Amino acid sequence: MSSTVRTVTAALLVAAMPLGAAAVSDETKALYEKDCKACHSIAGEGGKMAKLGGALDDVGVKRDADWLRAYLKDPKSKMPDAKMPKVKLTDQELEDMVAYLLTLKTAPPK
Repeated sequence: MSSTVRTVTAALLVAAMPLGAAAVSDETKALYEKDCKACHSIAGEGGKMAKLGGALDDVGVKRDADWLRAYLKDPKSKMPDAKMPKVKLTDQELEDMVAYLLTLKTAPPK
């Protein structure tokens, strides 16, 4: 196989990956597992209080980056009755988490 064919094949494989799949760092996944999963779920996997915070499936369709950023900084600024506490994240962690949430665009089948 020529190097050109390999390059094109690799580019097609990357393009076929789910949106954001390659962009989600191990640190962001670990942050979700540590700080979010207790009260939320993705694809039916969540912590003991996942029903309290609810599923995050399709949040990337329902909300935009600005809304998610503001909500994570101060949930009550977007939803006055929110039970979620303010999330203490560095600026980079916040941007990474928003980017991750925006990749969540397909709810699991019911």
